[in-house]
Amino acid sequence: MNYALPNVDLKSATPTRTSTLLRDFAGAVASERVTVGEIVTALGDRGLGVLIAIFAIPNMVPSAVPLGNTVFGVFPLIFAVHLMFGFDRLMLPRFIADRSISAGSFKALVPRVAAVLSWFERLLKPRFPGVTGLNIERVVGVVCAVLALITMIPIPFAHNLPALALVLIGLGLIERDGLAIVIGVAIGVIGTVLYGLVLVGLASWFHFLLKAGP
Repeated sequence: MNYALPNVDLKSATPTRTSTLLRDFAGAVASERVTVGEIVTALGDRGLGVLIAIFAIPNMVPSAVPLGNTVFGVFPLIFAVHLMFGFDRLMLPRFIADRSISAGSFKALVPRVAAVLSWFERLLKPRFPGVTGLNIERVVGVVCAVLALITMIPIPFAHNLPALALVLIGLGLIERDGLAIVIGVAIGVIGTVLYGLVLVGLASWFHFLLKAGP
């Protein structure tokens, strides 16, 4: 299933806000369920950056659902791969596009997501144009793909900082805010290093247990 995503010239396009659009879309939902494809279609003209940010927001907080961070991490990964390869059309597999959430749950979730977006939107403005140009967009896509993969790993609290980094990078892209992208990348690096330390600690702990024996 393909969803049209027009090319967005990050140097000349007028920055757009999405929090109001998201609230309006939720308010207009009349069906019993909302699919991922419908959400993407509603937000597609805002660019891949916003899609990355919106779908990364749930992973900014600890997931109450087992492997919930893995499920949410799939979508930023798909969008990041599109950004990385410079695709001008969004291609979602049917089994992902048709995934749905009840309209009630969606409408309850949207105000929280929109509130996070609104908070970040107030801080963003066009700056550092060298970081937001189209020539570096694919490199940013690679960074986002790596961070999205990290958010999918089912280790408690390992996905919080990388998810925050994705939100900053995604909104920085659409708002042409190079500083937000730089800060997002820095947070992503810190999160990745901390995640590596957690892995080393877990490996050392298991090694100690194996050596200790019964």
